Amino acid sequence: MPFQSKYLQLLVSALLLGTATAASLPPRQEASDCKAWPETESWPAAAKWTALSEAVPGKLEAVVPPGAVCHNTFNGKQTYDRAKCQEYTSAWGKYDLYLDSPVGIYWDFWSNRTCTQTQDPNAPCTKGTYPEYVIKANTVADIQAGVNFARENNVRLIIKNTGHDFMGKSIGPGSLSIWTHQLTDIEIIDKYDDPSTDYTGSAVKLGAGWQIRDIYNKLGEIGKVIIAGECPTVGFSGGFIQGGGHGPLSGIHGLGTDSVLSFEVVTADGKFVTADAKQNSDLFWALRGGGGATWGVVVSVTVMTHDSPAVSGAVLSFTVSDQNIFWKALDAFHEFAPTLADEGIFGYYEISSRSLSIKPLFAPGKTQAELTALIAPLLAKFDALRQQYTSQVTSYPNFLAGYKALFDDEFVGGNMFTSSRLILREHVEKNHTAVTEAFRNAADAGLFIIGHLVAPGVFGGAKDETSVNPVWKKALLLPLYNANWQGNENEAQKWALIRKMIEETDAPFKAVSPGSGTYLNEANIYEPDWQNDFYGTNYARLLKIKEEVDPKDVFWAKTAVGSDKWVEVNGRLCRA
Repeated sequence: MPFQSKYLQLLVSALLLGTATAASLPPRQEASDCKAWPETESWPAAAKWTALSEAVPGKLEAVVPPGAVCHNTFNGKQTYDRAKCQEYTSAWGKYDLYLDSPVGIYWDFWSNRTCTQTQDPNAPCTKGTYPEYVIKANTVADIQAGVNFARENNVRLIIKNTGHDFMGKSIGPGSLSIWTHQLTDIEIIDKYDDPSTDYTGSAVKLGAGWQIRDIYNKLGEIGKVIIAGECPTVGFSGGFIQGGGHGPLSGIHGLGTDSVLSFEVVTADGKFVTADAKQNSDLFWALRGGGGATWGVVVSVTVMTHDSPAVSGAVLSFTVSDQNIFWKALDAFHEFAPTLADEGIFGYYEISSRSLSIKPLFAPGKTQAELTALIAPLLAKFDALRQQYTSQVTSYPNFLAGYKALFDDEFVGGNMFTSSRLILREHVEKNHTAVTEAFRNAADAGLFIIGHLVAPGVFGGAKDETSVNPVWKKALLLPLYNANWQGNENEAQKWALIRKMIEETDAPFKAVSPGSGTYLNEANIYEPDWQNDFYGTNYARLLKIKEEVDPKDVFWAKTAVGSDKWVEVNGRLCRA
């Protein structure tokens, strides 16, 4: 079947599933083949919720949308508080508002924006896609209680850590949520000694609540670092590490999951187990790249640590006066990318139709002079094109100093719809100009592009013993292209934007990168061919493990392994 025809067929199937309605299911099927739903006979009785509350004393909370403080009422109860509303509104673009909330998420679009900040207290406030209850877990027993309750009562289960979630997986209606952000135990290990591995170097055991910047700071005190991301508030042990995890040191040490030594996890049967290369080895493999919210609730992860290297960084900023010259300059950068990757360099760059900022080219182990010499041929190409730019190269004594100086915090509180594509080295080497044209097509459509130069396979990353999509071994570029939601779109308008992304932006990127896929943590949640694009040739084995470790589908998230067995029917999960 021609690519375009097959792609459109998959698209139609995805859209039909995504827009199913309750009327499309017979009542008998709805009762027997769906997860429990509030205000129906299927929902657990009040006595059961009381028993759960007693099992996790002081930690079970009925969810009120955080924005309810700006509305007169929620569910018939008075909620407006002028001072709290002002505090909530002023904190909208700040990380802590979402990190400190058991149910808050960075991109409010995924809550359906039914109860958000407003200057009109009379505006209606409904729950949208927020959970019904949340357990603010800080012990293994708390998590086990939540998992057991969800399994025994057929209640949808959500796992939320920081809420740094591009794809809406950490929120869901009619659900019980487990908040893991308070699990912040840490054990620094000088010499790892465990029969599951021959590794005897340094390591760290991290509770699920640790964020990347806090880990960098903590390990920086002893001259160590782990393979983590550039975004400071990402929860390391959740979707990041379970989805593979790329970051500034991936060029020399691989993906985050390449460094994992063991997990502690509460599985769907409520058991607290260790998963490593010897114990629960299939589960261990699945957790190392098979995606979050699928295999269990991770309580802790133990990973290798590395000596913190001296680093240098280059920052380039472009002035756009001639569009053709500008895109030729970006093409020159893409053509040069394999040379940078061969030196272990990680790149982060932002593109619109009128701007390009490369901040930074992050070069671990390189001196300022070495990095300056390395990029000189690239700058010469810019000069030959007469492309105006500024360039600054700096050096730092260790990773932490370079990270703090060279990476900016991400914006939060907005509403972006993200898609992405892994561009392999072979695609750039064979036809970098066509790759750049796909970038230009996205920018001309008004999308904001965040590009990554990340090649974990150059020095042996994306290891065979992990379950990450094998195309990561040959990856070179990872563009994320983002459309802005206005927040007031109706369903038809939302689906029109999604369809436009798939047909007019995803398709051209796929056309220039045959045989590739994408990074499952930063992708289009409505990707029709997600099994192949997110998981590649590992999907069949992952699905078999999923059926073995979670036969009742206690854990579910859109595009997670096995998720196509279910469909959301007006928010409720029902068998497909």
